[in-house]
Formats: sequence, C-alpha cells, structure tokens
Amino acid sequence: METGWAVLRSQPRREPLAAEAVTAKGIETYVPYVPFERKPRANGPLFPGYLFAHVASDSDDLLRIRSAPGVSYVLPRAGTPVLLPDGVVRAIRAREEALRARPPQAALRRGDRVKLVSGPLRLVEAIFDRRLNASGRVRILVELVRGSMAVQTEARNLEVIPRPARATGRPGAGAKST
Repeated sequence: METGWAVLRSQPRREPLAAEAVTAKGIETYVPYVPFERKPRANGPLFPGYLFAHVASDSDDLLRIRSAPGVSYVLPRAGTPVLLPDGVVRAIRAREEALRARPPQAALRRGDRVKLVSGPLRLVEAIFDRRLNASGRVRILVELVRGSMAVQTEARNLEVIPRPARATGRPGAGAKST
C-alpha cells in the first residue's frame, strides 16, 4: 500500500476548516503555518489556500476528501492526483520549525549594522537606512569600493549585527579595581 501527501486546494481562508473536516474523516492533515512579519505573535499559512492530506493510493481516501467542507479540489484539478513523498512534507515541517524558532525581528533603526541572511547578497553586511512600506520592504546601504549603493530587500532577510559593548571608562563600571 503506497502512501503519500495529496495537495488540497481549500476555499479562500478556509484552510483550518478544511483540515478539521478531512481529519474528522480519519485522514491525517497538515497545514504549515509561519509567523507573520508584521504581527510577531500571529501565524498564517505558509501556502495560503492549500493543505496536505496523508492518503493511501489504493484506498477511498481521495473520494472522502473531495466531499469535505472547505475543500475545493485535489491537485492537479484534472487528472489523477499526484502524491508527494513523505520527505517533501518532512522538509516543509523542518522549515516551518526553523522559522518558528527564529527570534522575533529586532526593531531596526537607521544606522544599524545588518547582515543579509538570504538572497544573492547573502552574508553581505550593510547599514539599515529606512522602511519603505508596511509590508516589510526596507532600504539598506551596501558599502562598495567607491561609495555605497542603496538596495531594497525584505526586512526578514536581515539580521541585526549586535553593537559591541562599550567601556564606560568609569572606575567600578567594569571589573573591580584594587
């Protein structure tokens, strides 16, 4: 008996309803959620409008899924449904966990030193300039040989480089003096 993950298209913003209905029919479901950029304590679906159902290819699972409330259709819409291997869903779950474990984005201030953590300029250090819009676009200044260049990216692609602790120069502020 071959098992795999069917990709289901849900009705708009009905992923939880569809997952609950399919689960009630005795079929394991999975809806990957990730933290929202603008609302640190809220989560949203990684793939809006889609969810996964673990089915056996030689059972009536797919027939039961199609009639579940909140499910629009099984992908591909026309033809025999394609089942994803368990490894694909394991990789998505690992990525979801990594995103959840990532500490919330520190408030970026003009002049902060940042490092790009993804994209073509990954690991390049820059200076945060400003936010461009509420959806997370920012402008950073990348230092080049003959000046700096403004680059636009998503705030989630940045990691703040901690500023080194400064010595105060006052006696008793650091180590004890004798």
